[in-house]
Amino acid sequence: MLEKLISSSARVKIIRLLLLNEGKRYYQREIAELTGLPVRAVQREGARLTEMGLLHRTRDGNRVYFQANLACSIFLELKRILLKTVALESLLGDALAGDGQIEIAFIYGSYAASRETTTSDIDLFVIGSTSGRQLSTALRPVQAEIQREVNYHLVTPEDLEEKTHQGNGFLRNVLDGPKIFMIGNEETLRALTA
Repeated sequence: MLEKLISSSARVKIIRLLLLNEGKRYYQREIAELTGLPVRAVQREGARLTEMGLLHRTRDGNRVYFQANLACSIFLELKRILLKTVALESLLGDALAGDGQIEIAFIYGSYAASRETTTSDIDLFVIGSTSGRQLSTALRPVQAEIQREVNYHLVTPEDLEEKTHQGNGFLRNVLDGPKIFMIGNEETLRALTA
């Protein structure tokens, strides 16, 4: 959807990287590596986005750096659109969808509560019979793209039921807190913890 709104897919990739990591500046070759774009495309689109006021461009010796311009009047709105269309939830959902052994997966913690910072990790709660190794493999490309660590807590449905009945404090906090579901929903979760 965002690619249709913004005609350049290269521009979308650069915007996604820099807006999701708003406090960090990136060397243009680093942007090329992280997005899979040619350096020339990063130079061209970076210049256009700087001209539009969305990015700051700085030079340190021979290196050119780009960073999100937090003072841009449309920064917050664009970030919200980005988060709704192509960002974290979508990336995580796509990464987890291929594993048929996951019954429920959701983000919890500071990101779900909209209190995250640029250095916050992403907390993911996964219920299913998948292995930690499979989950780590599925999450690796997402972590590389968003430049944040995804910490997951993996439990089987049986462990979840047992811990719920034992009154596990960590679990109670997670279940009572805000959640963003990738797989399943609040109803499915309630059925497993009843």
